[in-house]
Amino acid sequence: NCYRDSYYNNSESIISDKQYDDLFDELQSLEEETGIVMSNSPTKTVGYEVKSKLEKVKHSHPMLSLDKTKSTEDLIKFSNGRDCIISLKLDGLTVLNTYDNGVLCQSETRGNGEEGEIITHNAKVFDNLPLNIPFDRKFEIEGEAIITQSDFEKINTNGEYKNCRNLASGSVRQLDSNITKNRHVRFIAWKIPFGLTTYTKGFEIAAQYGFEVVPYVKYNSSTDNIEKKIEALKNIAKEKSLPIDGLVVTYNNVEYGKSLGMTGHHPRHSLAFKFYD
Repeated sequence: NCYRDSYYNNSESIISDKQYDDLFDELQSLEEETGIVMSNSPTKTVGYEVKSKLEKVKHSHPMLSLDKTKSTEDLIKFSNGRDCIISLKLDGLTVLNTYDNGVLCQSETRGNGEEGEIITHNAKVFDNLPLNIPFDRKFEIEGEAIITQSDFEKINTNGEYKNCRNLASGSVRQLDSNITKNRHVRFIAWKIPFGLTTYTKGFEIAAQYGFEVVPYVKYNSSTDNIEKKIEALKNIAKEKSLPIDGLVVTYNNVEYGKSLGMTGHHPRHSLAFKFYD
């Protein structure tokens, strides 16, 4: 992509045509071998699509929000000696991507939790979303569409936009995917809703399929200091320029989390820790 950008946009050949073609062929063979094709792959450059309006869609499952706290004591109580993961609470727009036989077939916003909007045309131009994955059945993956702080600052030179979250939300819901493409939206997976025993295993598999996974740390209140875990995650967010508004603690054992059930508003397997300052 770097060489292609230089050639087509700056009229500069950094490497020879043969070197470029060899790299292209290598990439193509790797894609065929792994079954993973990324949205920014030169072998599958996606054209731009314009919609007249965004269609509504009913979700395959309720996409609920989380219960919230601003007390670290609540995180300690939540763990209660059980293995958990604490991940970054990304500040963007929740998106559900569905793959059928390894091909991205639908992307939708969370909307009101029961019904969202179809934004597949835009998801196909996210900077880092796989268009193809090595999985031959239906596969759903939830996460956050975000714009990094550093990209936001490059785009927002004249102060037109208020913050990363608003710009990401507006970019994901554009009718013209060319606009979305130019804003460098990224998808970061934070929920792996297929039949695995632990979240950490789900994250490993998602990463193997080419997804960028939310940064997280393992946590158990019996052995770990909560303040140190929070500080470590804040540092990761800063290093990666990720917009966050808190953290999320989740039981690593998926079945245990499910067994706790849910209220009409939120599931009990996770708790959001908000940074109100």
